[in-house]
Amino acid sequence: MATLQTMLGPHAYIFQRYGIPPHLDVREAAERLNNTAPHLARLLRDIAYRNEVF
Repeated sequence: MATLQTMLGPHAYIFQRYGIPPHLDVREAAERLNNTAPHLARLLRDIAYRNEVF
């Protein structure tokens, strides 16, 4: 599984605001964001599906 940093580059650091480290894999990040920021969880899933990472 790709990490946030691999997939989003320097933009991955914005997720630290939500307690998600940039080196976390995309699936785990989306799961953690489901309750606190569901809009970001959906965004990650959409990006991952389009890039066939999920």
